[in-house]
Amino acid sequence: MTKIVKLRVLLDFEEDVFRDIEVATSNSFQDLHNMVQEAFGFDNSQMASFYMSNEDWEKGQEITLMDMGQAEEPIPLMSSVSVGDMIEHQGQKLLYVFDFFLMWCFYIDVISVTENTDNIILPRIVQSFGDAPEQYSKSADLTFDFESTAPSDDKEEPSMEEELQAMFSVVGTEFDAEEGHSF
Repeated sequence: MTKIVKLRVLLDFEEDVFRDIEVATSNSFQDLHNMVQEAFGFDNSQMASFYMSNEDWEKGQEITLMDMGQAEEPIPLMSSVSVGDMIEHQGQKLLYVFDFFLMWCFYIDVISVTENTDNIILPRIVQSFGDAPEQYSKSADLTFDFESTAPSDDKEEPSMEEELQAMFSVVGTEFDAEEGHSF
């Protein structure tokens, strides 16, 4: 008998937006990918990957939509991995990243794994909370505000030491100009 995996799929967004989805353990990760796309109203036109995760939401084993041939070892494809191959119990976590340019990130919690005693047709959306944003409403974080960073005529340009100090302060380290290294 096939089991039902109930997942809470939370979109990383300014507002609380999530969907509860049920899939069969026999469904592929591609079926889950398609259901997430449908649940949030996205057009399924971009690359995506699932990552097995831990309590700290760190990326683990990747399951990708398409083989891009860039990894040293082959990455399992969504179409060839069933949900039951990777998800066995309540509490497991996954990350789902869609559109690597806009970086839509979804946090997935396994709510339950139960027997399918009612012969329910799966996958399906069982709960929707919040309004999903438009897929292309998010902008990539690749913009640079030239006006706010350009030196004005009434200020001196920063010294190399000041520029290096500013660069290292962004990453939380300090730069020692005399020694020429960060700490």
